[in-house]
Amino acid sequence: MELVEVSRNEVYCDSSIVARKFGLKHIYVVAIIKKVIKDLSKIRVGGATPKHKTASAEYRGADYTVYLMNKDFFTLVVMRFKGSNALRWQLEFIAAFNAMEQRLLSKDANANDPAWLKQRENSKQVRLEETDVIKEFVEYAEAQGSKGAKWYYKHITNATYGALDLISQKKPKLRDTMNFYEISELLLAERRARHLLKKYMALGRNYKDIYESVKDDLIAYGQNLQIE
Repeated sequence: MELVEVSRNEVYCDSSIVARKFGLKHIYVVAIIKKVIKDLSKIRVGGATPKHKTASAEYRGADYTVYLMNKDFFTLVVMRFKGSNALRWQLEFIAAFNAMEQRLLSKDANANDPAWLKQRENSKQVRLEETDVIKEFVEYAEAQGSKGAKWYYKHITNATYGALDLISQKKPKLRDTMNFYEISELLLAERRARHLLKKYMALGRNYKDIYESVKDDLIAYGQNLQIE
């Protein structure tokens, strides 16, 4: 579960996720949010830009309202949570905000870097080649009786990202926010996954064993990169 998301190039977090992570009832978090909104209407301090907006969500067939908060607004809300566990999650959320904000800055910088743009085009081609092999693997698994083989598109992608300590994200797109070094590592990892899938399928191995072997190899590959 991602702690923060991007909306119109600004980072927000969802009150329902905050409630879940802090072990609180959503109605309690909403009550604090409403109190902060009321208090903010009475005072303004230069330099701080607390923002919030509402959105509709659904849980077990019932609709309810969630609040999306930027980092300044979130900070005002969580200041009212107490205890060591609350402090731990406060730091986790703030770190998530900072990381996503850095990704947004990286995206803008990358768009004006010719060397990065060239490497990004290379990575697109490698990704297409990997996707073609995953398609072969899906068909291979289905031929062996797999009923949910199409999930391997996601599983293999997540295994590749996970091996490099990357978290897949939709907004902003992960690849657009990577630096040159990160995108080079991902390119090599995707080539490795493609090579291993083809190698193990040629050997006629069981599809489940192939997936586990590829995942384990990618993890080992990522660990070696960290050591280096």
